[in-house]
Amino acid sequence: MAGVRFEDVDLLGALSRIVDLHTQHYKEDFDLDKELISKLAVSDRSEDKQLLWMSRPCGTYTLREREVYLEGSHENKVWRFYQEQTNDPVLAYAISLKEVRDGKIFGDLYPLNYREHVERMKKLTCPIGNVAVAFEDGNIITIPYQERRQLMNRLMPEHGAPKTMTYLPENEPELMMILKRERFKRSYHAAAGNLEEYLDKLEKTTLREKLKRAKTVVSTQEVSSHKRGLER
Repeated sequence: MAGVRFEDVDLLGALSRIVDLHTQHYKEDFDLDKELISKLAVSDRSEDKQLLWMSRPCGTYTLREREVYLEGSHENKVWRFYQEQTNDPVLAYAISLKEVRDGKIFGDLYPLNYREHVERMKKLTCPIGNVAVAFEDGNIITIPYQERRQLMNRLMPEHGAPKTMTYLPENEPELMMILKRERFKRSYHAAAGNLEEYLDKLEKTTLREKLKRAKTVVSTQEVSSHKRGLER
């Protein structure tokens, strides 16, 4: 699990540069990321400070790490999807939010091996037991996860529309122990790195990949043209 961490960095600045290098389409996804990260950075809840983030050729995602480890949650499905269903080159990171300073959000950034991380995560996920639903009238009601849709429909006439849902694991201490252990191992095995050097290397790698793809396109066009010449 040896890795690297970039400590006390301008997170949105760093992520923005990664998006510019790696995400070609749907860059507007990052606008949603910035909004969410800015909101979580000022939250009082410690779990709001621990995030997973991915940059793909077509879009980005910011997810709370806690929910990623809850089997069947939206966050869990998203984090698994691009490993199980696509061959997209994904740049994945763990983020630890620390503080807002001079209008910027600072924290630690950990590059991850996305596909290895997903495989390990799948072995550690915890089942969801209940869901705490915050309704329009301000009431927060806890209901069984498996019956959530049916019960929410029953509660809506009295309490209004659901505003937010919080997944609650069957075994909260187990989930917290898993998260604590994974975060400790990630931090313990990561050496302090230089963000600028990392981004420079990423830029060179990205340029090489673009040149490689361009050569492939040109080569394909030349072969196609040659075949058409033979057919005449």
